[in-house]
Formats: sequence, C-alpha cells, structure tokens
Amino acid sequence: MAKKTIIISSKKRDLVGPLLTGIYMVFLALSVAIFVKTVVIQVRPLVKPEYEQFFHPNEKKQTIVPTRGRILTCDGRPLAITVPYYDIYMDCTVRKQEFVDMDEKERENFQKRKALAESRHRAFTDTLKHAGAKGEALWCRRADTLSQKLAALFGNRTAQEYYKLIMDGRKGWTRPDGRWAGETNLLIMKNVDLQTLNTLRTFPLFSEHAYKGGLKIEQHDERIYPYDTLARRTIGTMKEFSQRGLEYSFDQFLHGKDGYEELRITEHNQYVHDYAKKWRAAEDGLDVRTTLNIDFQGIADRALRRQIDQDPLIRGGIAVLLEVETGAVRAMVNLVRDTIPGSPLRERDNLVLRQRGEQGSVMKTVTLTSLIEDGLVSLDQRIATNNGRIPGVPSIPEDKHVQGMRDISVIHGLEISSNYVYARLAQLYYGNNPQRYYDHIFAYGLGTAFDFDIEGLAKPEVHTPGSKYYNGATMLTNAYGYGISITPLHLAMFYNAIANKGRMMKPYLVEDLERDGRVVKQYGPAFMNNICSAATADTVTRALRAVVTSGTGSSHLAKAKLHVAGKTGTARAVLMRDEKPNPQDPYVDKYGRRKFQGTFVGFFPVENPKYTLLITVYSYPSHSNYYGGDKPARAYREIVDQIYAIDEGWSESVMRSATVPEMEAPYRENQDGRIPDLKGLGLSDALWEAESRGLRCTYSGSGHVRSQKPAAGTVAKEGDIIEITLR
Repeated sequence: MAKKTIIISSKKRDLVGPLLTGIYMVFLALSVAIFVKTVVIQVRPLVKPEYEQFFHPNEKKQTIVPTRGRILTCDGRPLAITVPYYDIYMDCTVRKQEFVDMDEKERENFQKRKALAESRHRAFTDTLKHAGAKGEALWCRRADTLSQKLAALFGNRTAQEYYKLIMDGRKGWTRPDGRWAGETNLLIMKNVDLQTLNTLRTFPLFSEHAYKGGLKIEQHDERIYPYDTLARRTIGTMKEFSQRGLEYSFDQFLHGKDGYEELRITEHNQYVHDYAKKWRAAEDGLDVRTTLNIDFQGIADRALRRQIDQDPLIRGGIAVLLEVETGAVRAMVNLVRDTIPGSPLRERDNLVLRQRGEQGSVMKTVTLTSLIEDGLVSLDQRIATNNGRIPGVPSIPEDKHVQGMRDISVIHGLEISSNYVYARLAQLYYGNNPQRYYDHIFAYGLGTAFDFDIEGLAKPEVHTPGSKYYNGATMLTNAYGYGISITPLHLAMFYNAIANKGRMMKPYLVEDLERDGRVVKQYGPAFMNNICSAATADTVTRALRAVVTSGTGSSHLAKAKLHVAGKTGTARAVLMRDEKPNPQDPYVDKYGRRKFQGTFVGFFPVENPKYTLLITVYSYPSHSNYYGGDKPARAYREIVDQIYAIDEGWSESVMRSATVPEMEAPYRENQDGRIPDLKGLGLSDALWEAESRGLRCTYSGSGHVRSQKPAAGTVAKEGDIIEITLR
C-alpha cells in the first residue's frame, strides 16, 4: 500500500503558535480577574452597609459590673452594703394580638366549613366558639385581681386606678402613621426589694411567663447604709457630684474589677449570653473594715445632738474618739447646719479634718508639755502676775483672771485657764530662743499634715521665726492658743500622745481590706514618735486632772463615772469674707457679733487611759459666748458615762446571791384561749411565749416586738399564727 505524506505548509504552522498563546492569555486573564474579584469580595462585601445588619444576628458587648465591697465596723457590722433592687414594669399588650388572631382564624375556618357544607347540600350546625374573646375576658379578669393585690401591697393607688392604667395600656392608641400601639412599659413600682419581688411573682398574670403575664423586671444595685446618718460623712458617697469619705478614698478596692460578656439576640428579641464568644467574669470588690465602733458612734452622736440641736445659734459640733494605745478612730461625728441658723443638723462636712483654726486655751497644754519636758518649770512653781499684763507687749490684752493676785502657780494657771500665765512663761523661758518652742510644735505633729485614710485633712498653719507674719508677740499668743491654726484631729492626736505616756500614734480609720472574711491587706497602728518622756506625760496628766477636779472643767466632769483628765478651751474664730468682718478686727462683724468655738479635750480613765475624746461646738456670728466648760463638757460627761455602762471592762460585779425558782414546764396550755401580749419582747422571748401556749409565730424585722396581729386578747385556738413585726 502506498503511503500518504501530509505536508503542512509553513504558513499554517505560523498560525498555531499565536492561537495557543491567545487562548492561554485569555484563561490567564480570567484567572487573574477571578482572583482579584475574590480579594475584593473579602475586603469589601457586596452588600451595602445599610443592609448589612440584616445578614448578621444582632450582637452586643456588655460590661459586667462587680458587686461593690462592704464597709464594716471594727466588729464586722455593715456600715455600707450593696443590695439589688428592682423596677417593676408591665407589658399590657401581651397576648392581645394572639387573641385577635385566634378569633380571625376561627372565623375563616368557620366560613370554609359552612361553604363546604352548602356545596354538598348538607345541613350546617356549627357555631363560633370565640376562643380569643374568651381568652381576652379571662386575661382582663386576672388583671382585675392583680390590680387588687397591687393596691393592697403598695398602697400608692387604689385597685380601680391600677386596673384603669392596665386596661388603658391594653386598649392602646393610634400612632401618627395610623398604626396601633399599646403600653409595653407601664411602671408599677420602682426600687422593690427581693422579698417584695418574690411576692409579686405569686400574683395573677405575674406568676405566668413574661409573654403571657407581661411582668418586666429591671435590676439595679443600691448602696444601703444600715445605720442611716451615723458616721455618714466619714463613710462618704460615690455619687456623680459628691465623691468623698471612705467610699471615695478606697473606691479602687471597693469597686472590684469589671467583667464583660458578648450577647446575642433570641427569636423573642431578648439578649442572652453568647457562650460561643469570649467573656470575663467580674471580680467583686474588697470589704473595708474600719476602726469605728458603731455603739460609740451612736452614743457620741446622740450626746452631741442633745446639747446643740435646740440652740439655733450653734452652727455645728464635732466629736472624735481615739483609742489611746493604737490611735484607732472609734467614733467621728460631724454635725453641721447650712448657712441658715436653726436649719437641721446633718453629717455634711468633715470638720474634724477640714476645720483648721485657732484652738484657744486647749493649746496651753502644748506649752506646759514643752516647759516641763525641757526641765524649765514645775507645776507648783509660782510666777508674779504683774496684774495680768505682759511686760513689754501691750498688744496682748490684760488677763482679768489673775488681777488682784500677787503670784500664781503654774498648775493653778492651767486650772483657771489664764492666758497671762502661759504667755508669760513662754516669754520668760523661750523669749531668747523662740525656735526651741517651735521645734516642740513640729515634734508634736502640730506643724505638718500627715497621711490619713480619707481625703481632706488640712495642713496646719504655723508662723515660725523669720516668716512673713511672725512678730514679737506671735510666740506669746501661740502659747495660749492664738496665731496657730490646726485641725481638731491634730489636737486630739497630741492629747492622745500625753495619755499614751508620750508615744504618739498616728490616727487611722481602716484596719484592713478583706475578701470573704480573709485579710488581703493589713493596715493598723502606726507609731510616729515619742513627743516627751513618760514622766513629763504623768506630770501634765496631773495638771489636766486638776482642771477637771477643781478648775474650768469641774462643773460637769468632776463626778463622771470614770476619772477624766482634760482641758477646756474657748476661742474666737476669724470671720469669713461673706460674714463682713470689721476691717479693724477680723473677729467682729459690723454688728459687733463674734463667732466662738468651745472645746473640751481629754482622756479617760486617768488611772489607765483607754480613750481620748475631743468635742467642739461652733457658733454662728452672735452676741453669745460658747465655752468649752459648758455644752462640750456636758456632752463629754454623757459620752463617758454611757461608754462606762456598755464597756464590759468597767462593769461592776454583782455579789448578791438568791435562790433560783423552779423552772416552769416548757409547754403550758392556753387556758384563757386568747392571744398573749408580745409587745416589747425580744424575738426569742416572743417565740417562747407564743409556742408555750400552742400558738405559732411568723416575724419580720429585727429588735423588739413593735406590733402583732391578731391583737393581744383576741380569742385563739391551738395552732393559730401570730404575725409580729420587730424593730
């Protein structure tokens, strides 16, 4: 067979190459386009941003707020706690549309059945059941019962008013766009506690699911202060425009650490925790245990109020109680009126820390301590009186206390609170070296501020030799309490050091930080320095005791149940600019009125000092005088006597004996068949009294029985229940 030879011309071979190259380039271009489009789709979705939300489930990130830590007394009782409260709302429209749809569907089915029967020439006997209308009527009857129970529980509206609100919200109204709308957030009550919420959950409708009964609950935390106004200025607040006290100073510990969680929306338009996303639990705040003794705080608050509440010319009063050995603040009272005389006393300003000023005669103890520590005088040493005039310093007024005397002892000068005696002693012994006197002032901690547990401690103002406002009379007036400005807390700290044999302890308010009862950070006592020897402290204590037994403090404190050593002080206060002081005399206004502060500060019992107490009252500008030996000393006496009564360390032993009567049987029949009178009894006594007669008790509150239901004398049978309220 002959072979065929196919010959491809060179022209055809030249066309194959470009054709294949073209096809290759087309596919390459398509590949690149697909790749670019894929990248574009990944980077920039095709869906417009305004429509994107409809292609993703609604999600949001929510902060989990931790539970704020508690503020506790020294023995663990709560001064400030966080409690959940609830705002109660009602969705009045629940199931309304469901009931309408039920009847509409029922009517459609009814018409279909009727038409089918007619087409088959059959008799049609069915009737409409109106299930939706009946369901609506039942819902309204339950709303009526709910209204009655709400009126009985809250008492802020009648049952008819509640029912009208609910039904008006259920009827709804027409929107401007023509659509119907009902009340989905009808406020029932704000700030409901958990016990009341649990009661609400038993009411008709509210006991059902939220989509059937309409109950809506919004939880929020409230800061509660169980002892109401006691120590409120010291405890403080963290409100938006009022951040102060322990709440503010220890906020970083009390607040804890925020958490967060991702939420997703359900088919019922409710946000729930999304467990597929990351989340972090909140870390609750630490508890702050303070040094405050709430019993002592209450005693001091009541005693001070009793002395100043009825005098409208007193602007305020303070009391601070320190524990001698440690410097712990056991009570701090700050009662202040506003600018209007006679307005209510409130814990609004912390005068113990902020009220820097001239303290008056209580500063004579500072001068006496310096003189004795330097070995310059003794208590029985006598000095000439010079008829009450300081030689060479005419600017210091004459002292009428010593006029007519030839000489006077150092201790008697303190007893009668003579300005002349202590100005003259400073002149005699420190006149040539005043810096020596001021070295003592600073060693006593009276010239500088120190770190305190809450903000606001004012820095003392002392004019030392060589400073702008120092002159030849400055040290002499400082010696009896003028020209040097310190806070009450500084003064109490100094007297506490005298009571502590010269050992100065820094006042402190916080013992520790705790988590679930375990100490996380310890604070506690802090030693500052020895201001004098124990011998000097004993000598000064003897002089301060004489002030109470035979001097300016004897009228009200000589017979206190514990022996007191202390000093009275009365000082004029410099008027503020808005009080229009006299240009020639900053202590007097244009009407001749003055502001006074009266102070008593000391410690008790003298034999073994346990507490240092300072009390000061402040007046408005007036023509009256307020002495430290009057209202402050009266309040001081009441506080000392009541602390004596409740402190077990000073309780007297009862040495009498008696025959214990035979105990009655634990159960006795209720022979008269009536409810016993339980008012005034403690809980355990009230329960025993009721149960011993075959009756049962339910109770609420704490303390003693304030009321009972049924009333005493009501006919009762065994097993009946008595409801008692304790306060």
